[in-house]
Amino acid sequence: MSKKESENVCFWLSNQRSGKMDALTPHKLIVVFLIQEYFRLKKLVADSQLPDSCLHIEVSNSDRKRFYMLLLKLIQYPDLPYKNLYGLLLSPVYGLHPVHFEEFKKLMMLLKSVGINVIFDMYNEIDRLIIDNSTSFQIAIVGLYLRKVFVTLDRMNFQEMKDLHLATVAYYDKGMQDICRDSCPETNYDCESFMHAYNQYAPIEPADHGIHSVKWSVKQSELFIAQQSALLKENEAKALSPKELQKRLNEIIHDRPHCAQAYFLSYMNNLRVRDLYGSIDALHRAFDRTASGNLGSSSSETKDYHYSSLNLAILHAEFSHVKKALACLRECIMLAQENGDATCLQLAHAWLSHLDEHCIPLPDKNIGASLFHATSLRILSQLRQASFDGEVPSKLFALLMLNDLLNCQRSMMDLVATGIAERTALWTVYGKHEQASLCAQTLLNINLKSLDKTYNGNGMCQVLCSLIVHLAHLGDFGHALVALHHAKERFPRYPQSRDWLITDHYVSTVRAIYRGRWTEATSECERLYSFDQKLATLLFAQIALAKLDIATAEQFTQRLLMQDTLVPLIRVRAMILAANVYLCTGQSRAFHLLNQAQIYARTFHLEYEEALIELHIAYFLLVPMGAPRQALKSLKAALETILANGPIYDKARALFLFARAQVATEKDSPNHVRLQKLATVLPMLEEAIEMFEKLECYSKAKDVYIYLAKTYHNLDAIEERNRWSYRYRLLEEQYPTERQYLNVFV
Repeated sequence: MSKKESENVCFWLSNQRSGKMDALTPHKLIVVFLIQEYFRLKKLVADSQLPDSCLHIEVSNSDRKRFYMLLLKLIQYPDLPYKNLYGLLLSPVYGLHPVHFEEFKKLMMLLKSVGINVIFDMYNEIDRLIIDNSTSFQIAIVGLYLRKVFVTLDRMNFQEMKDLHLATVAYYDKGMQDICRDSCPETNYDCESFMHAYNQYAPIEPADHGIHSVKWSVKQSELFIAQQSALLKENEAKALSPKELQKRLNEIIHDRPHCAQAYFLSYMNNLRVRDLYGSIDALHRAFDRTASGNLGSSSSETKDYHYSSLNLAILHAEFSHVKKALACLRECIMLAQENGDATCLQLAHAWLSHLDEHCIPLPDKNIGASLFHATSLRILSQLRQASFDGEVPSKLFALLMLNDLLNCQRSMMDLVATGIAERTALWTVYGKHEQASLCAQTLLNINLKSLDKTYNGNGMCQVLCSLIVHLAHLGDFGHALVALHHAKERFPRYPQSRDWLITDHYVSTVRAIYRGRWTEATSECERLYSFDQKLATLLFAQIALAKLDIATAEQFTQRLLMQDTLVPLIRVRAMILAANVYLCTGQSRAFHLLNQAQIYARTFHLEYEEALIELHIAYFLLVPMGAPRQALKSLKAALETILANGPIYDKARALFLFARAQVATEKDSPNHVRLQKLATVLPMLEEAIEMFEKLECYSKAKDVYIYLAKTYHNLDAIEERNRWSYRYRLLEEQYPTERQYLNVFV
């Protein structure tokens, strides 16, 4: 066999240009011993040459299946200590046939007593198995493994063979000493899966047997890196923990110092624990190894540098270093243009529009298959910015529908999930919360399987968070907590964990506000501030306004409104809070600010916020100005939108205000007419009370009781007044509230 042919056969070469092989370790040699004894057992069974004590023993299908699965794992994963390997051979999942196991133990004893001749015999046995066309492993993965070992042994001189024999004997002796220290090794290795044993193994020290201590071959490390990278992308919960993964990567880097993929996976792993300096160091080392690997090629030296700049820009963006990220993106775009890499340009432009917060022209819809993934990501990223820039919603949803169709046709599960998550977000921005909930439930129940793997990426976490907020707004805090717990288990670490952390703090803050627990609300809001400063500032203003700290509420709202980069949704809500501040101080400026907010909401197609503004205008017309008929006109324009899509807190406020406006229109009528009108709207008021109490917002429920008691008192309905007064008293005794908080609309 020529050198070139042997390089093609020996597929664990570290680099085919270098011509260097991975070392043949004791673990790999023992795997060959297992294969050798298996073939001998099959031959003995076939020839009926078993000893008299074993005449009735057969190799069943389950025995063969267990052994095949054991071989697959032992070949694909790195070396184990002999103690762990011995435990696997006895385990119920991968255990050997009893005769096979006994013959294997005899062979290991012969290896120690007879000497190096056992390895020479194994070499001849492999040669025979390769030539024998009747073996079932001729072209399978085990056959390739045997060829790999054969070529490696063929290149070794006698001294190297002797060193391998001594290393194998030392490996065996150390394992047997560890086994003898255990009273009952058969019961200590009841492994439920190979990965459990693999994750728990004690690594062999690299200095024990020199070159023969190398544990990771090229193919093993490539498989491990590919598997863990895919899990980090699609199902992070099933990936190894950051500490365990870094331990494995350090072993790979020790065995293969020039493996750029290992350093890049180390960079991704450091991102999970928010280690900035570790991430930068790993990324730089990945760039260095990638560049050094391309020096021998005829391609341009800057071939991979634009992707290096793109990854560095993404890294800085993850840590909110916007200026550094933009500088890296500009360098990336320049290098990508020099190399004519359209895919890299698409990705760079998507990040540029995200960081610069402006829209750039969308790409042509008739794109090539090679560019589709990058272009689809760019479209999805720009939909968000387009909604902030006031683009017509129909255009955005039409583009999203086309993008979803193309993603489904190409079975790109990550893009399908991200597209549905983007649709959920758009419906939420435009105030269609029920529609957003349906989209979220669609994604959570859809079958996102590709090659028997279920996608579990970032889009899933986002829709889960959307569903949690929706349940909390409906007052189903118990179900919201269950969904939140599910999100924590499903997405335990960064970056997905950031979404459910924000959701957790937001829901806790809003619930504490409803309950009137200011200390708890402030504490949760402070935790939220480290993740989303603008949303936290908005909630700080809401807390201050709820407890009638008008000066503090005004400071927070002004701080928000002075920011030029505020997204339209936050700005409109800040304007509504600012109008409430002016309303509490009796300033007429509140009505003017509400009109401005209404124009702003219409400009950016924020339909639900526009309905909320109409609700506040109606309150302004009804209470301070005393114009119930004009208030009813504003309410009728907003009532349908709020009742169809709003949280039950807003629904309760709208029903209470509508009922008050209906009664107020009959203020000049006789008492019996007003009593009839009040009886007509009483079911609405009772529904509002029920909603407030479901939210544990008892102070607002008391405000409805106070209104009913006062109204019946003014109408000389003493019995009804006493009934509602009694209900107020019971609620006050059970849940006492500060008197200044008894205003349902603040």
